[in-house]
Formats: sequence, C-alpha cells, structure tokens
Amino acid sequence: MFKIMGAAMIIAAATAIGWVQSSSYASRVRQIRQMIHALERLETSIMYGYTPLDEAFRDLSHQAAAPLKQVFGYASDLMQSRAGVTTAKDAWEKALHVYKGRLSMKDQDLRILYELGASLGVSDREDQRNHLRHAVKRLEQEESAARDDYLQFGRMSKSLGVLSGIMLVILMY
Repeated sequence: MFKIMGAAMIIAAATAIGWVQSSSYASRVRQIRQMIHALERLETSIMYGYTPLDEAFRDLSHQAAAPLKQVFGYASDLMQSRAGVTTAKDAWEKALHVYKGRLSMKDQDLRILYELGASLGVSDREDQRNHLRHAVKRLEQEESAARDDYLQFGRMSKSLGVLSGIMLVILMY
C-alpha cells in the first residue's frame, strides 16, 4: 500500500516538474506578445495622444498584465519622482533591471528592450515611432522563435516529466 502511494507521489512530482518547465516556455511567448501590444499602445499614445512618456507608462501599467504592469509602473514612478533618474532611458533600464527576475524573457528579448530605452524621450515623435516599430518587429521575430521553442521543448518537458517519474519508480522497485 505504501509502495503504491510512494510511487504515485514520485510520478506526480516528476510530472509537476515537467509541467512547470513547460509553462516557462509558454510564459515567454505570452510576455513577448504582451510587450508587443504594450509598445504598440505606447506608439499610439506618443503619436496621436501627444502623451508625455511618464504618463504613457502609467497608462500602460494600468492596462498590462503582471509583471509588465510593474515594469511600466516603476518606470513611470521613477520618471515622475526624479529620484536619481535623469532620463527616460535611465528609468526604463532601472525598471527592466529590477523586474527582469520576474520576466520570463531571455537575454536577447531584454536586449531589444534595453536598446529601445536608449531612444525613448530623446528624439521627436516620428523618430520614436520608428524605434518602437523596429523594436516590435524584432520582438515579433523573438516571439516566433519562442513559440517554436514552446512547441518543441514544452511538449518534451511534459513528456519527460511523466516518463522520468515512471523510470524512477521502476528503478526503485
């Protein structure tokens, strides 16, 4: 009886590990897609709403899902408080640095966002639009690669979780 319960617990634990690993692949795809939508809304705010960057970030923090919500909110707070932050680039980079542990994005995704930050608030609206569109295009490419990774490795992680649990049970008994 205890052997069966132990075996079931081992299989369940290994399966859960596989599902958690798989969800990290799915989360990256979802967060890149959300960032693309947020940058498109930022472009609209800058181009048609003539919204200052700190207010546009604040608006995005109310519209986006966590953890992007916190990134935009923190950047907005830094820009409004001016606490050791002199430019929009500084606020954006600091917000990304503080919250990158909560983001499921890889280094190449974050590099695109850091590069975008270098152009925020330092040029006219048309130039910012070009930089935002370029960042969106690059993020769309990363999203496609992330989706491929999810289809390949996400399913494999789930299967490996179950199979490794079964293998452990067989080896133990």
